[in-house]
Amino acid sequence: MMIARYQTLQDPYEQAKFQNWLPIEINQISAGHYSGHVQMLEHGEVGVCWESQNRTIHKRSVIDQESCTVSFFRNKQFSNGFSEYAPADGSLFILPAGAELDIRVAANVETVYFRFNQSVLLHKARAMNPSRWGAPPTGLMCLDLGNLKSLDRFVENIFHLAQVNNQLGSDDNSEVLSDIIMEHILVVLNSSQLINTEKNNILTARRRAKYTVNRVIDYIKAQLEQHVCPSISAICADLHLSERTLQYSFGTILDVSPHTYLRYIRLNGVRAELMQPDGNNLTITRVANHWHFLHMGRFSRDYQLMFGELPSATLRRALHA
Repeated sequence: MMIARYQTLQDPYEQAKFQNWLPIEINQISAGHYSGHVQMLEHGEVGVCWESQNRTIHKRSVIDQESCTVSFFRNKQFSNGFSEYAPADGSLFILPAGAELDIRVAANVETVYFRFNQSVLLHKARAMNPSRWGAPPTGLMCLDLGNLKSLDRFVENIFHLAQVNNQLGSDDNSEVLSDIIMEHILVVLNSSQLINTEKNNILTARRRAKYTVNRVIDYIKAQLEQHVCPSISAICADLHLSERTLQYSFGTILDVSPHTYLRYIRLNGVRAELMQPDGNNLTITRVANHWHFLHMGRFSRDYQLMFGELPSATLRRALHA
């Protein structure tokens, strides 16, 4: 049967946990109380996810070795970032098996992705267009669909059909709906145009900036795992980067400074621990110190500004959940 799931969200941690087919890291990178929703349809190896949140988030993961996704932003395309791409109005993205997922989603933007078994999707795509899909994609592909309105309507329709289907309780209808989703996306892929990235100086510069940002984030995470909070000067020295390059890269890809991003990562780390306490012995001071917040008054203020509540409120809610 086509399984339909829906959840209102109070934190990016819940958003990541909901998508249990993919080990994904989602961090909030704009300040303010977070809220959102996510809904998903799943039948066999076909899935559709529709999500939205009121704060800017940064999503990172790696697609598994059997799946692929086809995704798009439903609104405010230019305010987002998909890897090195700044999406245009008709941008459609294919993430093949093993590809890195790295997305900045601006506040109040809705995103949709379709998940398929890559071998099944490419087998059918190759039958429809052998010249285009003769070889499987090895990395992120950006396509230009021209107009996303028809795809928008399709998404709305299939979620409505899935609701009706669940009410009827028919597995046969679920199989039909799964086939409809697959066939529609195949038509969409073959009617879109591959974005030409050759001699695109802007895209080349963004690709370099993304490479720098990824190096820095991986470095920061490794240092934090060693219980070291890296300074900007240490990042520049250890990675042989100028501060100007560091500032430009983070501004281009994530629209925040590296110093702000580091603070946001640490605050997100605190919140994730408070939201999943191991027991009643967990204390806010211990968690804050673990993430290198040593001045508790300043930490509480920063936490409240970032998430719209005091850390004690987060922990209290988690303990009574």
